[in-house]
Amino acid sequence: MPKPFTTIVPPSFKAASETYQYAPAVRIGDQILISGIVGVDAEGRLPPDFRSQTEDFRSQTENIFTTLEAILSEVGATLDDVASLNSYHVGDLHSQLRELVDIKATRIRPPHPAWTGVGVTQLGVPGALLEISAVVVARD
Repeated sequence: MPKPFTTIVPPSFKAASETYQYAPAVRIGDQILISGIVGVDAEGRLPPDFRSQTEDFRSQTENIFTTLEAILSEVGATLDDVASLNSYHVGDLHSQLRELVDIKATRIRPPHPAWTGVGVTQLGVPGALLEISAVVVARD
């Protein structure tokens, strides 16, 4: 029996998708569910260590939004279609939330999506400070 959803696996995610047995996104009707994204670059590496955790966080966050945009482009969506974000933070939650608000303001226009930010002790990628998942409303 076919599954009630369609997987979305951009070519650059194929190897990781097979290795970790996940889909970067799935489409169910008019909703697109985006798996958690950590702040690795196009080669799958975290940004080089900076002198401050704030710089690391900012760089990882920018990478996450770039990756999210790449996934969304596969289905003809943009950041304007994001209805909900969940963010998972390792480190100083309150300063990271303020930093994420500043970065989101440059990437996502009002009206703002729903957002939940949670502090955690660790993520699946050692050194990752942030992971974001999203729910997107498809345009078609």
